[in-house]
Amino acid sequence: MVGGNNEVDLTRASGYFWDAIVTLVRRELQIRYKGSVLGLLWAVLSPLGTVVVLSVLFKTILPLNIPHYAAFVYSGLLPWTWFQSAVQIGSATLVDNRDLVRKPFFPRLLLPAVVTSSNFMLYLLALPVLLGLLGIDGLPLTWKLLFLPLIWIVQATFTLACTILVAALGVLIRDVQHLLTVGLLLWFYLTPVFYDLDRIALAQARWLKLNPMTALILAHRSVLLYGQSPDWALLGRAFLVGALLLVISLLVFRALEDAFIEEV
Repeated sequence: MVGGNNEVDLTRASGYFWDAIVTLVRRELQIRYKGSVLGLLWAVLSPLGTVVVLSVLFKTILPLNIPHYAAFVYSGLLPWTWFQSAVQIGSATLVDNRDLVRKPFFPRLLLPAVVTSSNFMLYLLALPVLLGLLGIDGLPLTWKLLFLPLIWIVQATFTLACTILVAALGVLIRDVQHLLTVGLLLWFYLTPVFYDLDRIALAQARWLKLNPMTALILAHRSVLLYGQSPDWALLGRAFLVGALLLVISLLVFRALEDAFIEEV
C-alpha cells in the first residue's frame, strides 16, 4: 500500500513538474515578445537577418568561397543562437522572476530550465527555414536526420549546465551579464559559425575542437548539410563536458540558493 502511495506521489510530482515547465515556457515567450508586432516571427527573422549580413560580407566583400553559404551559416547559427540566447537571458532569469524565487517551495531550478526550453522552441520554429534553404540549394535530406535528436540532447545538456551556472552567479554578481556580452562575442568567433573549420590550419583547428559548441555545430552540419553521421568521438566528448559541467552547476546552484531570496 505504501509503495502504491509513493507511485501516486511520484506521478503527481512529475505531472506538476511538466505542467509548470509548459506554463512557464509559454509565459517566457509571451513576455519576451509582448508588444511586438511580429511576435514569434522574430525567431526566424533575427537569425535570417544575420545570415543575410554574413552572406553579403563573406560572399561579396571578403569571399570565403564556401558552397551553399547561406545554408552553411544558418546551420551553424541556429544551434549557436539557442545557446547564446539561453545563457544571456539565463544570467538574469532569477532576478527577473524574483516573485517566483521568493515563493516558498518553488523549485528555482525550473527557471534556467525554462529559459533553455523556450530557446529550444525558438530553434524549432526557425528550423524549417533551414530546411527550405537546403531545398533551394538542391541539397537532399537523408536518413541521417534521425541523429538530430541525439545532437539536441547533447546541446540541451551543455546549454542547461551553462544557464544554471550563470543564473546562480548572476544573482550574487550582477557584472556577470556584462561579462557575458563580451565573453559570448569572443566565444562566437572561436566557434565555426560563419567559417569552415577544414580551411583553418590544423594546429588552430585542434584547439577550436576543444570548444563544445564547435562539436555541436559540426554535428548539425554533418546531418543537415552533408547527409553524414556526426563525429561521434567529438560529440561524445562534448556530452561528457556538458554532463560534468551540469553536475558542477547544480552543486553551485544548491550552495548559493539560500542567498537568492536576500539578493533578488
